[in-house]
Formats: sequence, structure tokens, C-alpha cells
Amino acid sequence: MYFQPAAADALPIQVQAGQFAFYFRYAGPDGKFGAIHPEKIDEGNSNFFGLDPENDIPARDDITSGELVIPVNKEIHLMMHAKDVGHSFYVRELRIQQDFVPGLDLSLHFTATKVGKYEIVCTQLCGLGHYNMRGYLNVMSQDDFDKWLKSQSS
Repeated sequence: MYFQPAAADALPIQVQAGQFAFYFRYAGPDGKFGAIHPEKIDEGNSNFFGLDPENDIPARDDITSGELVIPVNKEIHLMMHAKDVGHSFYVRELRIQQDFVPGLDLSLHFTATKVGKYEIVCTQLCGLGHYNMRGYLNVMSQDDFDKWLKSQSS
């Protein structure tokens, strides 16, 4: 647990919780996140963050994923928000937990020190599908992470 802000070189990743899934967004090669437009959120078209690439240049290269993929031994800065009700982000092996509060942007930062795949679960009762709200954290070597990121942006 840190009681100070994330380091300036921490990898920023946006996390969105919604009934009943987690979604993750990485800044593209330009290093900037596009703006979130709630009215444009459309899960049917996989626009989970409400991006507007036609009118928002930084959004054009953003990468969204249903899995949180990070490099080992690199500080990660999660910027978290819920789109509907209260949720929670819990990874048992890393001993981290953070509640999502609708209407608030919350911050969490950590460093994973062991390569592996870990389950992310929601520990906040969030509706009838709560039992099935989970995602995965995939901790990779830096080289594997760079390859994954490159494959996602193409």
C-alpha cells in the first residue's frame, strides 16, 4: 500500500467496472487517452469507454482490453471508475483491493513482482450477475508485454 502518488513513470491504465465486467484501456503510441463520452458508450459495438475517434484525435490509438496485461517489476497506475453501481477490484495474490464508487475517479498503484496470471474479482455485491464478475491480470516480462501491446495497436 502506498500513501503517496504514483511515480511519474508509472504505466497509466484506465479501468472501468460495469455490470458485470471489467474493461481496461491503455494509451496508444501518442501516450494520451482520448476523452470519455458517456453518451457514446455502446457495449454492442465494443465501445466500452465511449470513445469518439472521429472527433477526438487522442482516442484514435487507444487500446481497450477485457484483460489487464502488465509488465513485471513496473509500477502500474490504475485510474478507476464505475459506470453504474458500486464494484470492487480485488487480486488476492497481490493483496490489493479497491472499491469503485459511481461518480468518483479513484487511483490505485502497485508493482507486480512475479510473472503469472491472476484472477480479478468483484467483492462488492453489484447485482444478480455479481457471482460471475471477474477478469484476469496477466503479468508478463517486459518483452512479452511490448509484443502484446504492439499486437493490440495494429
